[in-house]
Amino acid sequence: MPEVNQRDYYFDNVKFVLITFVVIGHVLEPLYSTSESAKALYNFIYFFHIPLFVFITGYFSKKSGKLSPYLVLYVIFETLYTLLDYYLNGRANLKFTFFLPYWITWYLLAVILWKIALPYFTKLRYPILFASCLAVLAGYASTELGYNLSSLRAINFFPFFLAGYYMKRKYFCYLFKWPVKLASAFIMILTLGLLFRYGQNLNCEWLWGSYSYSKLGSPEWYAGIYRVAIAAVSVILSLCVLSLIPTGRTRISDPGIRTMYPFLLHGFVFKIMDHLGIYRYIDTWADQTLLILLAIVITFIFSMKWVEKLCRVLFSPNLSCLYKKKSSPLSRVQ
Repeated sequence: MPEVNQRDYYFDNVKFVLITFVVIGHVLEPLYSTSESAKALYNFIYFFHIPLFVFITGYFSKKSGKLSPYLVLYVIFETLYTLLDYYLNGRANLKFTFFLPYWITWYLLAVILWKIALPYFTKLRYPILFASCLAVLAGYASTELGYNLSSLRAINFFPFFLAGYYMKRKYFCYLFKWPVKLASAFIMILTLGLLFRYGQNLNCEWLWGSYSYSKLGSPEWYAGIYRVAIAAVSVILSLCVLSLIPTGRTRISDPGIRTMYPFLLHGFVFKIMDHLGIYRYIDTWADQTLLILLAIVITFIFSMKWVEKLCRVLFSPNLSCLYKKKSSPLSRVQ
């Protein structure tokens, strides 16, 4: 346990590892339909990186319930990504769709929805169980929620947010014992091997949490069981990842403080790469390995302090002009 006022480097390490997996997953996405190895690794990452990121976001929501930072970031980067899409793809019209988030900005909108819902769910006797049932039932919805307001994704991943909110720091210590670490490493390797060998028919859209069961090709009454099974695997792999991440200060601790920067900036690089046709030259395992190394380097670069200073106007804009000035208290008449 960290001392009072001492930074807990474990969570900095966790955040950097997770954002690295996010960037690797996104750099592999264009290869999903053409490369079996990229598909297996992509599915492996998506089993845990979104649920675990949501879990950590929920854990830190105990300290701050502010919505405005996420709302400001959402408006800024939804606008920037819309402009990028308009330029790269030669859209006939420039259309801003703030109710239909563009790619990675869905997470910012989902965080806002989770924080709004949190006070109501904490009043329930079994909030995580209730949210889990809601997530399973939402897949049966006849009205296609999809990406509108990130609603279906927000519902599907909300149980992980609640689990993080109720998680206590002392419970993590059970994951750091050597038998647990060894079991975690074995489970991770086994899962990755099974995905390489048997997971080629797994549809990654199940892992996104964005579509109803009918749109995923499973209109059966028991389709909710698939959602439960995927959530169970996500929980197990998430615990394994948490167990294997170092607890003390490491080289990734400092960049782990600034994970929001690579999260929101790496998309510009990869969209431009895709537009330039770079993926046409990615054929071999060596090419994919270099691509993964590039993703790691980009994550490190966008986590540096100079990037924080350079992009501060985007990530922490001064919006004081939008607020009324506080009036000074009237002096007491003697």
